[in-house]
Amino acid sequence: MGLLKQVQQNNQGQGAEHKLYQSKRLTNRRNSWKPLELQDLIRNGTMSKEMALYLCTCVKARLNILVSGGTGAGKTTLVNALSTFIPKAERNMIGDVREKAGREILRTENKGLDGFLATGHSSSPSNMIDRLEIIAYLEGMNLPIKAIREKIASTIDIIVHLSRINDGTRKITKITEVQGIEGENIVLRDIFSVNLLEGSYY
Repeated sequence: MGLLKQVQQNNQGQGAEHKLYQSKRLTNRRNSWKPLELQDLIRNGTMSKEMALYLCTCVKARLNILVSGGTGAGKTTLVNALSTFIPKAERNMIGDVREKAGREILRTENKGLDGFLATGHSSSPSNMIDRLEIIAYLEGMNLPIKAIREKIASTIDIIVHLSRINDGTRKITKITEVQGIEGENIVLRDIFSVNLLEGSYY
């Protein structure tokens, strides 16, 4: 079965009822409207079909995905859509990465939190990494900076960055892989990037 067909079937089946905000691990925030599904996000231009297929593959492979962006960029909407591909009781859902939630992510190797979906406020994937380092420091992780970066690099697999454009639309502007550590720095590689001036994906 092709991945796109799986996208369509998951959006039409019971999985569409399994929304991120239903998890007891999350904030009590509830949306009054029906959450958008992945096909909706393709139709409204938030992502391309290729991005959708790639993210579906990442979810099914149980990669740890952090969705970043500014306020109103559509982070929760995207995570809700991705969560329809998560078998019940097989995934860990984490809300906004702040303070204790950030510490929980960085200690996943002690808790078995593989294949989680989380959100975080940032201006770019690299800025999201910087924020995780700050959270680790503020939460009392008394470790050298290299050790903290190693924890981040070994915990986060993919960062999906969303932006709210001047016309009010929301787009995934980067899907970035966290490749590991080189020297003392975390290595990031863009899998997808968007040229906002041209509206093209590459």
